[in-house]
Amino acid sequence: MQIQEEKQEDIVILTISEHLDTVTAPTFETRLLGTIERGARKVLVDCGPLEYVNSAGLKVFLLAAKKIETLGGKLVLCALTPSVLMIFEMIGFTKIMSIVPTRLKGIDAFGGGAKSE
Repeated sequence: MQIQEEKQEDIVILTISEHLDTVTAPTFETRLLGTIERGARKVLVDCGPLEYVNSAGLKVFLLAAKKIETLGGKLVLCALTPSVLMIFEMIGFTKIMSIVPTRLKGIDAFGGGAKSE
């Protein structure tokens, strides 16, 4: 698993690649929750390069969404591959999380503020 971080104005964008599973989830959890704890209130996770996610990885997304929501922020996921999106749909995460098809739509989901690349 690799995690890349960038900022577009007040939006922190984390791009996660490869597999998010029992082995890699703790690293991603530390990074994502740490980003929120350091004050980020607009976090976009680009899942385009993410090939696989299991329950340990799903738990990280849920924990982060709940944490940032209680702080008045927002977590948005974008560019899920069909296989990853299917998992999110099967467990109902598409109904409780903000998931959009592209990075641009992810940035727009925060109500403007940042320009796309």
